Amino acid sequence: MKKPASPASTFTATISSKGQMVLPAPVRKRLGLKEGMHVSISFTEDDGDRLIVQPLTPRLIQELRGSIGCAGAALDYLQEERKRDREQGR
Repeated sequence: MKKPASPASTFTATISSKGQMVLPAPVRKRLGLKEGMHVSISFTEDDGDRLIVQPLTPRLIQELRGSIGCAGAALDYLQEERKRDREQGR
């Protein structure tokens, strides 16, 4: 079994012509990302040149609640989507 990436690890990815990026396997493994899961992508507050990628978990959704206008409806939608994902084994 491979050792998880350390916090200082750096990975590269290529942006496709459609603007898509594939996260390297060690990144997906460390974040526990599976096919079909959603992630939150935000900019750092310092200079805005860096991205933060986080799995969109119920905990993160709770933390984000109130930061956008329709958070209640979004929370309900995302919780239902996560429930469907679990039922489908994702």
